[in-house]
Order: sequence, then structure tokens, then C-alpha cells
Amino acid sequence: MLLIFKYINSTRKFISILLIMALIAVIGNKNTYSNEPNSAWIKHLYPDHYKVQFAGGIGFVSAGLGYDFFKERVDISYFYGYVPEWFSKEDLHSVSLQLTGKPFKIHLNSKLEYYPLNIGMFIHHTFGSEYYITLPDHYPEDYYWWSPGRTGGLFLEGQLNYQFKEPDQIFSEIGFYYRIVTRGVYLTSKISNTSIPLEDIFSLGLGIVIYY
Repeated sequence: MLLIFKYINSTRKFISILLIMALIAVIGNKNTYSNEPNSAWIKHLYPDHYKVQFAGGIGFVSAGLGYDFFKERVDISYFYGYVPEWFSKEDLHSVSLQLTGKPFKIHLNSKLEYYPLNIGMFIHHTFGSEYYITLPDHYPEDYYWWSPGRTGGLFLEGQLNYQFKEPDQIFSEIGFYYRIVTRGVYLTSKISNTSIPLEDIFSLGLGIVIYY
């Protein structure tokens, strides 16, 4: 019964984050201010896209928002990630800052675009007593060369976007993406110990992104 209560409570936290993001999306619709004077600077404050991702090294499930640059060829996103207790010793909460470059774009038709080889990097911070940044005093100096609480990584990604042409649509595009993710510490471990299986250093993530 206690486990059920903890699961419901943690799930409620994540759903609350999604609802807050949805509220920001509705209130922050850039079209809301299109007819108001001196509103151009206000529109730039609101995110250009919202993401929901499953797995992929930043949480069992995560939600993010971000900004696009150079006609959606570069995006910067900020994520909140969550891992429920039944996947770990305790509920884990984390945040990630990601930079994604999209050098190649293929127009499949008037509404579909495919990005075959997005390249990205991220910094990830996990909250919790076991995920420290500074080495605790009870460890010998230089016992760990890396910080369990804050790590960085790389990913390769493919993304398919569908464009809405109707002017009354709230969203301009919706995209579906998949990515292969690794962390710097995993790559270093693989280099120093080639017997480590590739599946131990790479993970798969799936996500949805909605554009304004």
C-alpha cells in the first residue's frame, strides 16, 4: 500500500510539471500578442517548442521546453526528468540542458520534413544524496574522477516533422524523434576496457516535440 502511495505521489509531481508546461503553452501562444502594439519582444520570451521524451539517458520520462535558432537548425532545450522508485532505489529527479544541431534536412513532401542525422550534447544533473557533485570527505582524494550528480553526454538523432498548413492551428509543427545516447564516462570506460558491451554504454530515447 505504501509503494502504491509513493508511486501515485511521484506520478502526480510529474503530471503537475506537464500541466504547468501546458499552461505556459496556452498562455504563451505567440499568436495571442500578434495584434498588440510593442508586443514583438514579448513573443520572443516564450518557448518555441515543447518536448516529451521516454528514456534516452535523462529519465524514465522527461518533459522539456526550448528555443530554435537558424530556422530550426539548432535548438536549445531544458528538461525535467523523472525515474520512478520501481526502476531505482528511490524516486529520482533531474534536469538537463541540451544543444542539438540539425545539419541535414530532407523535404519528403509539402508537409513532411526529415532530419536524418541530428547531433547533440547535454549536461545532466541528478538530485539526491547519492548523486553528489563534490566528493564527500569519507572518500580518498581523487577516488572518483567524475561526479555522479553531474554528467555530460552525446547523442545522434533522427527526427520526422509534420507541418500544419491551416492558419487556425495552435501548433505549427509536430515532430517525432529517436536518439542514441551515451555519456562521457561510458565512452571513457569503453576506451579503457574494450570488453564492455556496446549495449552497456548506449541507450535509446523516443520523443515528441511540438512547435509554435
